Amino acid sequence: MTFGTKIRSEAATSGPDTVLRFPDVDVQVALTQAEPVADALGTVLRGWVPDHVAAIDPDMRQTSVIGTKGLYAARSSYLGETIEGLGVAGAACAVIADLAEDYFSTRPGCLALHCAAFRFNDRLIAMTGPSRAGKSTLAARVTMENDMMLFCDDVLPLLPTGDAVGLGIAPRLRLPLPVACTDAFRTHVASYKGPSDARYAYLCAPNVAPHGTSAPLSVLLILDRRDDTSARLHHVAEDEALHFLLSQNMADLQTADAAFHRLSALLSGITCLRLVYADLEEALALIRHAFGGSEAVNPDVAIGPVLPKALTTPLPLSDMSPDLIWSRQPDVTMQTKGDAAFLWQPGIQMIWHMNQLGLAIWTLLEIPGSAHDIAEVLADHFPDQDKAGLIADVNALLQALARDGLIVA
Repeated sequence: MTFGTKIRSEAATSGPDTVLRFPDVDVQVALTQAEPVADALGTVLRGWVPDHVAAIDPDMRQTSVIGTKGLYAARSSYLGETIEGLGVAGAACAVIADLAEDYFSTRPGCLALHCAAFRFNDRLIAMTGPSRAGKSTLAARVTMENDMMLFCDDVLPLLPTGDAVGLGIAPRLRLPLPVACTDAFRTHVASYKGPSDARYAYLCAPNVAPHGTSAPLSVLLILDRRDDTSARLHHVAEDEALHFLLSQNMADLQTADAAFHRLSALLSGITCLRLVYADLEEALALIRHAFGGSEAVNPDVAIGPVLPKALTTPLPLSDMSPDLIWSRQPDVTMQTKGDAAFLWQPGIQMIWHMNQLGLAIWTLLEIPGSAHDIAEVLADHFPDQDKAGLIADVNALLQALARDGLIVA
């Protein structure tokens, strides 16, 4: 894929063949010599039916797709650049991305949770997790189940009312499929395969929720895909669950204070668990067993303890003197969750998630002190740790906190 300047062609100067306006958004889609893209959109989008209008409205945002020599160029009012050399599936994806972007940008306060979600047994279950955790593949596997309805495989709108909404977009599978997929799943994908290219294919199955279908969120599963392990559920520490929600929300909530309180309230009303799995079929069977009854979680499902947190990337070493004296900024807000805490400043979007040790260092800064001072205290509690290493680690944290304005020399 390459990026270039605005396409100049006879087709571009003569105006679009088709202008589409979709309900619930303020963006218009102009198609020039791109009838296959219009057909692809009709296949991929369920219940999100556009109106055909006679002309472009210059006051509306615009996404345009121009066909030339069997390929397409897409220009987005959000990207501001022309993407050239697209196939039908890629051009349709560019349009769909703009529709979704506009849906959120025109709804202040609407969360955009990066997850897959489906309704089962009158419960909306969202699945999130780190990259490559298997969200899209599990979402596609859900489309084989007649008693499950897929809301999304990528982003879930959560309105201020508490309801989640399906946008009516078919799931998009990464190709090739994992080697461990069953023959039945491969047959299912082949049967409902929609617009595709060498890397991705839309799966246009009948149980994708039509655009506008809504339900309150009931369950959040944090996916943890591993090798050679049986599918099982684990409790999740409250601070870790909130960290996932904060990091997976793609909408602009204006301030850290608003984000923290909005997502904390959401978390308090749902069941949050970690799903550890290796096999796709085992994972789905466990979901059925756990959430198929009348209880929040079936009582005969064993739920394991909170798992250790993944190791985080160490902060870069500081070039500041470890003897500098630091104090907290007086306007910093702190909210504790279990043994951890979240810190932010009023009016700023950035939030710090402090683990137990980070919280201890922040607590020690109630009295102004240096990296040397704090390391002296910590050395009493961690006698096996190298003291020079403790000083360096504390100094690195202090430099990072100072850079983000939470402490001052």
